[in-house]
Amino acid sequence: MKAIMPKPQDDLTKVRLRVPNSSLDSCGKSFVAANGNRIKTPGDHFSDTGVIAAVCRHDRVIVYASMWTPVGILYDIGCQIHRSALKWDLLPQWMPCIIFAISVFHVYGHQWVCQLWYHPWKGDVWGLMDGEGCECLWSDL
Repeated sequence: MKAIMPKPQDDLTKVRLRVPNSSLDSCGKSFVAANGNRIKTPGDHFSDTGVIAAVCRHDRVIVYASMWTPVGILYDIGCQIHRSALKWDLLPQWMPCIIFAISVFHVYGHQWVCQLWYHPWKGDVWGLMDGEGCECLWSDL
């Protein structure tokens, strides 16, 4: 089966987005969390199905909220969140100050270019934290 290559004009990166469209499309298709049509937890069992938490670098809870109140930048699908924020012009006044990353153990499931730009250890903001503090929180809860 022959791979369908995108036209060069379709595979450009968007302004302030470092990853080409073809990589983000492949990456988004490969993750359940990026699929807005798939429901992982039925809403009839839980009042909130989109609960998130923000933890400090010492893995202590700072904010625990529903996803209707967005908090967080280091996320399992950080590349897709970054893309959506730019596409839909979310938080335009804050975007220059936001740095998106993918937690260490999830980044290896992404396209190599996502690993290159969104791995937290590749930047100077996150240090050597792995971004898995929330995973530990969910496990404890």
